[in-house]
Order: sequence, then C-alpha cells, then structure tokens
Amino acid sequence: MERAPAAPSMPAAHEAAPLGFVPSPDRFHWWGELHDDVKAHLERKVGPAIEWWADLHERERDRPYAVVLGPHGLAVTTPRVNKQGQRTQTVRIDQFVPSSIKHAVVQQQATKPRGGLRSLVSRGKDEQSQLSVPPQLNITQEMRGVLGNLPLEAQQRLQTPFLGSQAVTHYRWYYYGNDEELDLWCYLAGDKTVTFATGHRTLPNGMDPQHAAWRLTCYQADVAR
Repeated sequence: MERAPAAPSMPAAHEAAPLGFVPSPDRFHWWGELHDDVKAHLERKVGPAIEWWADLHERERDRPYAVVLGPHGLAVTTPRVNKQGQRTQTVRIDQFVPSSIKHAVVQQQATKPRGGLRSLVSRGKDEQSQLSVPPQLNITQEMRGVLGNLPLEAQQRLQTPFLGSQAVTHYRWYYYGNDEELDLWCYLAGDKTVTFATGHRTLPNGMDPQHAAWRLTCYQADVAR
C-alpha cells in the first residue's frame, strides 16, 4: 500500500506587498462607535480583551466592526440592519478550550539584505520544481501580501496549524500608522485552531519591508467544538 505524502512541515513564506495608508480615525475612535451593550456582550463571551481592534467596515462604509481576542475566545462583529430597520452588530464567537491559549514573542532587528537571500529566485525552473512546495492556504492574495511583511517566524506560527486537513475558515487584518512606524493585528481561524499576531514595525526610510524591525506577540488557542 502506498503511503499518502506527508504534509509539508513548513508553510509558505509570502512576498511582502506594499501596505497602503489613507487618512482615517484610529481603532479607539471606531471602538467608541460600538454600542456599550455590544462591548459588554463581547466581554461576557470571550473575557477581558487581550488584544483587539476596531475599524471601518468595508461594506457598511460609515460603521465599524471589531475583533477581540480574549482568554476564552475570539469575537468578530459585523454591522447589520435587522428586519425592524435597526442598526445592529452580529457577533461570531470562536470559543476556546479552557486554558489552551498560549503566546510567543517574535522579534526581528532591521537588517540590510545579503546577496545570498535571492538565491532561490535565481534558480532555474527544473531545480525549483524539485523543491517541496508548501500548499497555499485558502486566503486571498491580499492577505498573503500582508503576511509577507511579517518576520518568517511569525508567518510560520500563524500558518502552521492549517497545513494539514484543517482549513482556514475566516481571517482578518488591520494596521495603522505610516511607512516608518506602524502597528498591525491579524488572525487566522479554523474549526480547531485560532492564531493571532500583533506587533509594531519600524522601517527605516528606503529599506525593504522584509528587513524591517519588528516586535510581535503571536497567540494560538484550541477551538472548542
């Protein structure tokens, strides 16, 4: 009997996409736009926020959504209008297995590129085809571009739980700042696992984003089903 090929042990390393910046209120502004009842509901469901963000929703252009990582779960709100015409927020909760959340700090110092870093790009097609190519997760190219800005270790911590049979079912990201200094939050969620990362990037003027300085905290938790 032939064995099924083993899943790659390392996820794909993505290429950094430019992060665009537009004038916008920060996460505290949009959090303030949420009704207090919604905030209280989120805390009851996932506990006191460990990390969070709120931003203008891409569809409801004048209303916010929010993402809250708590010790008991991940909560994601979406603005809706109910049958009575009232503006509401629906809430998706990924409840965690008790005490399963863990974290790791990932740091990267600003570095200048070395010549050897481009060796993979210059290889011929025949040589590249012999390499083990990790599977692409079910995420958009835009999300891959955001992940590509992160240090390789952070990319691995976010993606590794989804290399096997577990698919990514939902994900989001948010960043705020400018080319030189920004804060970023993102998560990937599946039926069994949630991964979440947040941190600060410092990018000296003119430097490639893949060589920026980062300090990140990466979280992972098991989802209760």
